Amino acid sequence: MIASSLGAAGPGTTEVARHLVVVGAGGHGRVVAEAATAAGWKVLAFADQTLAGGELAGVPVLPGEVDDIARVAAREGAAIIVAIGTNATRRRLQLALQSAGVELAVVIHPTAVVLGGAQVGDGTVVLARAMIGVDCRVGRGAIVNSGVILEHDGHLGDFSHLSPGVVTGGEVRVGEGAHLGVGVSVRNRARIGEWSVVGVGAAVVTDLPDRIVAYGVPARVMRSIEG
Repeated sequence: MIASSLGAAGPGTTEVARHLVVVGAGGHGRVVAEAATAAGWKVLAFADQTLAGGELAGVPVLPGEVDDIARVAAREGAAIIVAIGTNATRRRLQLALQSAGVELAVVIHPTAVVLGGAQVGDGTVVLARAMIGVDCRVGRGAIVNSGVILEHDGHLGDFSHLSPGVVTGGEVRVGEGAHLGVGVSVRNRARIGEWSVVGVGAAVVTDLPDRIVAYGVPARVMRSIEG
């Protein structure tokens, strides 16, 4: 866990761009690479097993196995960011890479705002025009997508994902691995359970339990997710 002013390469933080390997060469990976470049990182390569051997945005796509990524990171002195939108896959890869001893980056787009006292965990990305409020806690490997507002004293669990345009009131708690769809709004002090999914445009006005799918205005639990 790092303070808001630390750990994310960008203007004013380093005179020499740090090297970064972006794990995942899909749409989210490309967005993260653009954010990282804007924040002062030098993207050395993507790593993606499916697209290995090709090139993307002018840099090579390397094999995506953990040992291969760790070897490149060690050789080049590069940090790693896992840029895969599926929470469970991102968790698996980030934990495996961490066990292999790689350094995990934090990528914060320069147009994002991280206010005083907020903390952002290793491997997390905060994308363009997002706002993380005063004294928020954002866990490891989370995605705070474009235009998100996470208001004061919010808590975002490890490997969770707030999609573009999510807005929360203050003191909201989002559990580990939860995924809030595009444009979800969450009432202040509401709780969203671990590994739950909230559908596009929903309005969360009551607490939601672990491992469910909810959607609608107001959001209602529609089914359970098998563990």
